[in-house]
Amino acid sequence: MATVTIRNLSDDVVDALKERARQNSRSMEAEVRDVLTRLAKNSASGLEADLAQRMARPRRWSVPSSEIMARVEANPSTPEQDRMRREWAAELEADRPNPFFLEPLRDPWESRDSS
Repeated sequence: MATVTIRNLSDDVVDALKERARQNSRSMEAEVRDVLTRLAKNSASGLEADLAQRMARPRRWSVPSSEIMARVEANPSTPEQDRMRREWAAELEADRPNPFFLEPLRDPWESRDSS
């Protein structure tokens, strides 16, 4: 077996290694040996897990219609929301002379089953 010597480690790194070794109930030498062995085997060294936690989660660019309808069903609108929605739709309809938008607005709350 080979011997590896590492020079110029900061005291903070040595203290952290000692603490990690203490938590794992082994010597600092055994802890460093384990870390280096896992790293050499291309196993997770802990850094990968840390980076994965720091990276932003991927975002969805769309929401399935079933999820939207489930939210609509779970949250019925109030009379005030109905009134505001009708006013908003009327304003939009008044401002849309564009022939591409000839289809009227459909409210998902009105199109759901009322059973």
